[in-house]
Amino acid sequence: MPRCHERPSLELVLNDVPTGADTGELAADAVRRYWYRMGQSRYSGGGGILALADCGGSNGYRVPLYRERLHRVAQLLGIPIRVAHLPPYCSKYNPIDHRLFCHLTQAISGRLVESLSWMQLLFSKVSTRTGLRVICELARKTYQTGIKTAAEFRQNEPTERDETLGQFNYCYQHEIPKLFPNSSLASWRTVQWVTPI
Repeated sequence: MPRCHERPSLELVLNDVPTGADTGELAADAVRRYWYRMGQSRYSGGGGILALADCGGSNGYRVPLYRERLHRVAQLLGIPIRVAHLPPYCSKYNPIDHRLFCHLTQAISGRLVESLSWMQLLFSKVSTRTGLRVICELARKTYQTGIKTAAEFRQNEPTERDETLGQFNYCYQHEIPKLFPNSSLASWRTVQWVTPI
């Protein structure tokens, strides 16, 4: 299943074609790859990432592996990541389903997809008159099923849940470096978000 990340205006889309299973690790890695490939250069001063996710699947709200790996990504990137899950049975309202998947489907329609590299080539050719352009990459890692979250993470999950619908809306803050413990950075909160998914 491709992992797609979009700019709000949907001019440029990064589409990852993974190998292996559709896991929470894959979903979190897709956010990391997006940031390094496209987001960092476009939104370096944005203050964080907003990940709009479906309710189920590998990036579902009940998938602890996704939450654990997304926390690691927030620590690695040094930016907060806010997650907003669409409620159950509402994935039809996911904007990427309507604005991108129809074009990806047309790209492979009537063609025999013999390999992932062939699919990557077909997806990379997708563009529209309104300016949509797809960048497609093959994931370098094969994702395995059966990976469990660490017991320490499950016991002390650092998830900052919202007061309203906290099971669907939460945030992972990056840790402020201990170099400046009395700095005003310790109370820094994000005010602007980027929509990669």
